[in-house]
Amino acid sequence: MEWTKTITLNRTHENIGHERILVTGGTGFIGSHLVEALVKRGHKVRCIVRNDGQTRFLENLGVELVYGGITEKNALQNAVRGMTAVFHLAGILGRWGVPVEVYWDTNVKGTRLLLECCAEQGVTRVIYCGSASALGHIEKPPADEDYPGNPSNVYEQSKAQSEKVVLDYRDKLKVTIIRPEFVYGPGDTHVLRLFKAVKNRKFLIVGNGKSFLHPTYVGDVIQGLILCFENRKSIGQVYNIVGERYLTVEDLISMISRNFGLEMHARHIPSWGANFIASTSELAGRLFGFEPVLTKSRVEFFTVNKAFDSSKARRELGYNPIKLEDGIADTIKWYLEKGYLD
Repeated sequence: MEWTKTITLNRTHENIGHERILVTGGTGFIGSHLVEALVKRGHKVRCIVRNDGQTRFLENLGVELVYGGITEKNALQNAVRGMTAVFHLAGILGRWGVPVEVYWDTNVKGTRLLLECCAEQGVTRVIYCGSASALGHIEKPPADEDYPGNPSNVYEQSKAQSEKVVLDYRDKLKVTIIRPEFVYGPGDTHVLRLFKAVKNRKFLIVGNGKSFLHPTYVGDVIQGLILCFENRKSIGQVYNIVGERYLTVEDLISMISRNFGLEMHARHIPSWGANFIASTSELAGRLFGFEPVLTKSRVEFFTVNKAFDSSKARRELGYNPIKLEDGIADTIKWYLEKGYLD
């Protein structure tokens, strides 16, 4: 796992020394970057993981492993025991075909169970990785931390509810919530399809391409997590940890195209047409057991505004995100090195 952005930290942060830290979701994209950063800073890290063969990277870092799931109380009790802090990153991402109850069991009930175990075991410091997308469509961008959200799908609703669960524990635990959005960078394969489609000139812009996206480089998410952990100002607070700037779908596709040495050649498809194709594809996927290339949630992703204000994190924590152009170039370089764009 390579991470090329150097974290710039606020030098007024609390001198906390080396800690014993539990990371949930440590085998995931963001989690693996976080674990590496924490180990490099001298912390003793433990991860709760499933026995699915995806732990070699953590083992090579010398991380202690506890096997179990985020909804298993015994495993969580063993995981938090003896820890001084918890980074909670485990959760179900928005994707097609996931039953509604899985989102609620993992993202909401799992979060509540973890916090209960922390309170019982005396582990008071918890950093929770939420999602800015839980605010839904942003009618008047950009949205700050106090924006009245309107989540539109079960993923967004479960993440919004999990934030409420975390904030309900503010009288028992020292909690902080960060909200990243559209996270990309070295180590990610979730956004790979977008980059690959642009490179192969197969990307279709839904609608007019004027809705906003807010890409966030993975190194900036790690920077935000660590800044929150090391600065007492963050206790009880929520922060938008997002990229340097937001931009339209059309402008993002143009930027990615330029990095491939291409002129933007994206065709447009009307929103109604994309939704018709998505509905048909989803029906076929359910009947024949495959994941559709286009889904209604993906159409929504590219047609609603997702734009956020990170000035609170910049002002209070010294958060300093990488330039968007540099993050895109770094990600493409990693994809090419791995042969993912062949």
